[in-house]
Order: sequence, then structure tokens, then C-alpha cells
Amino acid sequence: MGERFDVTKDIWEDLYKGGHQLSYPNDVFVRITHRLLDSATHPRALDYGCGSGENLIHLARRGFRMTGADVSASALHTTGERLAAAGLAAELQLIEGAKLPFADASFDVVVAWQVLTYNDWDSLPLALAELDRILRPGGIFIATLSAPGDFMEQDGKPLGNGLHQLQSRGQEGAVIMIVREEQVPACFPGKQLKTGWFGHEFDGIPSRHWIVSYEK
Repeated sequence: MGERFDVTKDIWEDLYKGGHQLSYPNDVFVRITHRLLDSATHPRALDYGCGSGENLIHLARRGFRMTGADVSASALHTTGERLAAAGLAAELQLIEGAKLPFADASFDVVVAWQVLTYNDWDSLPLALAELDRILRPGGIFIATLSAPGDFMEQDGKPLGNGLHQLQSRGQEGAVIMIVREEQVPACFPGKQLKTGWFGHEFDGIPSRHWIVSYEK
């Protein structure tokens, strides 16, 4: 995980340091979390790979006690500024390796939205095991995985077994994984999954993702 993690961390730090950010939460994220989550019964939520905070801020406004974690210090700085401007608060933690800086069963909710694709078949099980470790029994996990047909698959240099090395500007060298439908359950052994997908295409750029959720 070391070299791959360092490459990904450097890429995202450069992007966020250069001003990269989204201005609004993902619309599918809003709908799925509205359906599955209630801040009264699952108050403590982690946004894993929170980026510039758009999804985190949405959940904070819904009353969740939020923690955001990301590999980019600049992303966390931007998220902190946006939280302050909105009159909201959250704990922000830098991810510095495979081990997450949280105790077992720390959260009622863990979300990993459009972030797990930056793994390979060795690192993904480690990342998912850590996220499951910090989710309490009865807690809810929600994540996405990139699906065949996504623009990153088309942009990337094939490495075999669903792995691609990105060539797009700003993300050169990042390795991502594209997961086929029949591979999704094997990524979460022993879990009773709810699954679905979402996608769109505009101006010739396709977006394709699996949605995965389970109750621990």
C-alpha cells in the first residue's frame, strides 16, 4: 500500500492545494443518505475521503455529528473553512496510512463516496476492513465503487484485472480499479448487501458507479 498510497496522496494534495473543490453535494448521495440515515438513531458519522467537504456539510446540516477524514491536508483546510462559514463544526483527521486514527466502533455511519476506486485488489480489503472496524454493531456503511464504462476506465491505461493507470491531467499515475457487477459481493464477504448503481453521460463523458450499503 505504501507507494500507491503516497502517489494518491500527493496527487490529491496537489489538486486541493491548487484550489480544486466541489460546490455542492452529490445528488445521488443526498437521496441515498436521506433514505437510509437518521441522525437521531445513527448520530456519529464519518465521511471517509471527505475532500473539500460538500457531502460532509450536507450531513452536518441534517444534524449528524460529523468527522471527516482525507489524505490531503489542503482538502481538510478547505473543509474547515467551509464549515466555519456555514456555522457548523466537525472533527477533521488526516489519513496517513492504512490504519485509521479511530477506535473500534467509533461511528454509527461510515460513508466512502467515490473514493474507494483509488485502490487495487490488495489494498481494497485492507481499507474495507478498517472501515468496518470503526463501524459499531448495528451501524450503516454506504460506499460507491467505479463500474465498467466510467470515464476513468476509458481514460486510464489498462494494467489488467480491472486496474487502470490514469492519464488525465492532474491525476497522472494514479491507479484506480473498475469493479464488475459479479465482483461486488466478493469485495464484502459475509455482508448482507444492498446494491444499486447510478450514472449519467454528458458531452461524451460517462459516469458509472455501483452503490453498496450494509448494516453491521
